[in-house]
Amino acid sequence: PLKQYMLFKEFEEKVEKREVDDLPDKFSDNKHAQAYYGILKMYVGENLASIDEALSERWVGLSFSVDEIITNAIAEYSINPQNIETEIRKKLLPMIFGECKKVGSGMDQAKAMIERIVQIVRVGLNNS
Repeated sequence: PLKQYMLFKEFEEKVEKREVDDLPDKFSDNKHAQAYYGILKMYVGENLASIDEALSERWVGLSFSVDEIITNAIAEYSINPQNIETEIRKKLLPMIFGECKKVGSGMDQAKAMIERIVQIVRVGLNNS
């Protein structure tokens, strides 16, 4: 029991510090992009495990692009949250679908990723 407790304690500390073993170091100062990368990886994780370094870098870049699109949508449509969500979906779908195709995923995964991203944005807007 003590060994299990120590393992869980260590895991809890890593989670609080956002230290995930397979997370690139480039996200250290951008927690939003880190969260979006986690979503992308969650939906195409098995396909991302077998890709090369260059393609992995593209998914990291995609995460930062998603963050930029969301920031711009919130700034432009801050009066109407529905317009924020519409803009996010409109901008992200072609971009994410294109990247999904490159790793053997499709429209279903792209739409699921976008819905999850929109849920995170909703929570953020409701908490602000």
